[in-house]
Amino acid sequence: MIYVMEKQYLPTYKNNFIKDPRWLKKETEHYNFYYFPGSVAEQDIKHICDSQEKAFKKIISFLQVSFPNKKITYYFYPDPQTKKDLMGDDWYAQAIWGEFVVHVLYTKYIKPLGEHEDTHLLSLPWGLSISLFQEGLAEYLTGHGWHGEDQDELAREAFQKKVVPPLSVMMDHLAWRKLDNEYALYHYSFVGSFTKFLINKYGKEAFQKMYEQTSRNKSCKENSEIFFLVYGRSIDAVEQDWKNFLFK
Repeated sequence: MIYVMEKQYLPTYKNNFIKDPRWLKKETEHYNFYYFPGSVAEQDIKHICDSQEKAFKKIISFLQVSFPNKKITYYFYPDPQTKKDLMGDDWYAQAIWGEFVVHVLYTKYIKPLGEHEDTHLLSLPWGLSISLFQEGLAEYLTGHGWHGEDQDELAREAFQKKVVPPLSVMMDHLAWRKLDNEYALYHYSFVGSFTKFLINKYGKEAFQKMYEQTSRNKSCKENSEIFFLVYGRSIDAVEQDWKNFLFK
């Protein structure tokens, strides 16, 4: 398996987690899971193992890529401050490509399991597309919003609330970082819904071709041209088709 060796944008990342003596470990066929004694993750560890192994098989089956030559490692943090102290960020979850690691905030009420983060790692043979499609693919394979919501319904709400930019703007990789985290639930479902529309209408092969050719190292104009060459229509035209589908 070939991994894309591109530097990941991780301005606050640190590796204090490596030397922390509290970790307990559970190993499965495709994962190493680390968690703290007495934590919610320890209580849920069987469910975690079953959930991620199921997600792994689903992702590999869809992507049609080889099994990786190493296991995915998960670190589960019991609260935001511990996560920030040990790895530098208190957000829900991050996949670290170069380390094949996922860092997760896992509490009684926050349990970001499933396909999303693993898709970021297992799709590396396809390359590193822009965030619009990288996050879109991860959300498409997840299949629902953070709390089980319908992605199309959240996309409709996002348009109605005017909390998302035009897709032509998001053909610039950096546009994702500029989005307001207050509306993150809408943003993730928005790109998941659009990815589902593309795959259902034009097929997985076209999406993969576009994904492999678009890049965070290319300009918004270059990525838009690639989209046009693959789909035969501009990103604006396809976005309008998608809106017509959502609001029919």
